[in-house]
Amino acid sequence: MTVKPDEKPTTGSPLNPDPPVLLVLLGASNLSRGCFALARHMKACLHPRKVDVVIACGPGRAYCTSGGLLNVVYPPIHSSDIFETAHKKSESGYHVVALVTDVGNDIMYDVPPEQVIETIQQIFTRLQSMNAEIFYTTLPAIFEKGVHPFIFYMLRSLLFPHSRVSYNEATAGIIKVNQFLREFASRHCHLIPDMDRYLGFDEIHYGWLRAHHAWSHVAKGMLGTMGIEMKSWIPLSGMLKSYWEEFRQVIGSDMLGFKKKKPEYF
Repeated sequence: MTVKPDEKPTTGSPLNPDPPVLLVLLGASNLSRGCFALARHMKACLHPRKVDVVIACGPGRAYCTSGGLLNVVYPPIHSSDIFETAHKKSESGYHVVALVTDVGNDIMYDVPPEQVIETIQQIFTRLQSMNAEIFYTTLPAIFEKGVHPFIFYMLRSLLFPHSRVSYNEATAGIIKVNQFLREFASRHCHLIPDMDRYLGFDEIHYGWLRAHHAWSHVAKGMLGTMGIEMKSWIPLSGMLKSYWEEFRQVIGSDMLGFKKKKPEYF
């Protein structure tokens, strides 16, 4: 993924004393669709600071176990080399800013919620060892309240065709994981609220005409914690460009192997 702000950032000058930033983006399908738009916007807002980006995402990807879509199987995020890369960057002077999102596919792969919680907690601990500023989202609350069983089983058949997780098992797992996430927030670990309002008809993915608002909301929260006022939002055109970049990455690289995987993807 090539992410370029309107102007090339410079580092090391008296006018730019702040340390470079490393964005660590972890997630599944929502992040896969939006990572290009988010990274490009963050780079533009943080200019002239140097910003590098590393990403572990993909449709159907999970944190505890292997998962994917069709013929693509992604390794679990917790065992990715992205953390070693981020650690080296932090030791070289980068300020690490991490996003942990799309925490939920593991439940549909029949991973016990206790294991999901333990794995996410380990990821938070690894990021905290880098003095990272951590941001994260919960699973859609509608699945806690009880989405209609027909919708649940339809989504399970389409997105997780090999899953045999029941409606009650999934609901109980989501409640436990969300409870943990809501209670984990601390000084350097920030829950990004109100993301459910951007969901589309399937109640899982951000809507096609809402996603640019969703990722703008995420960027605003991240920048605000860094003391930076966000003066513009991600436009719809920027989000459409992000969808195209996802298509090129997932289809051209992950599925068909026509393109070499870019070094920032793990």
